[in-house]
Amino acid sequence: MLDHIVLATPDIAATSEWLADHTGVVASEGGPHVGRGTRNRLCSFGDTYLEIIGPDPSQPDPGEPRSFGIDDLTDARVVTWCARQHDLAAVVAAGAGVGLGYTAPVAMRREAPGVTLDWHLSLPTGDTEGGILPFFIDWGTSVHPSASAAPGLRVATIYGSHPDPERVQQLLSALGETMNVIEGESARLVVELAGPTGQVMLP
Repeated sequence: MLDHIVLATPDIAATSEWLADHTGVVASEGGPHVGRGTRNRLCSFGDTYLEIIGPDPSQPDPGEPRSFGIDDLTDARVVTWCARQHDLAAVVAAGAGVGLGYTAPVAMRREAPGVTLDWHLSLPTGDTEGGILPFFIDWGTSVHPSASAAPGLRVATIYGSHPDPERVQQLLSALGETMNVIEGESARLVVELAGPTGQVMLP
């Protein structure tokens, strides 16, 4: 089940402005990922959301690479998606069964306006096939971020493009997820969003 789509960027403010110009939706402030050197802004799709994530200039250098290859980005890029699951240990085991590595669940926390969010992540340790294979999240008892994120966007299109779509769909199925994957020259995640003033294909 889709939890959120990740749009990574070297400049959150510029990417948020670009999105607003194309869709009419201004992303709301999420908050910092303390110790990881990143922060985010969010747009709700209802019970799922878009995460715009990039460097947090108010934090010191984290001393390790930031998530999603942010340190190497020169422009915004849709990098992956996150699937919502409540039994992350089962996901890790399912992935191992088809040769996919996922980390043991990692506890995370973010101070958002008026609320503290706690969750667990299981992250891929190998190839994500261009971002088509997701990472996984369990929000536990935390309020879901989509409840307070800026409304107005919807996912018009989401699919994978891959040289071997059948194999990737089989891997998704083993993880308990589904996505349309078509044949293409390169492995990538394709996302188009629609807002009150227009539609935009994420870079």
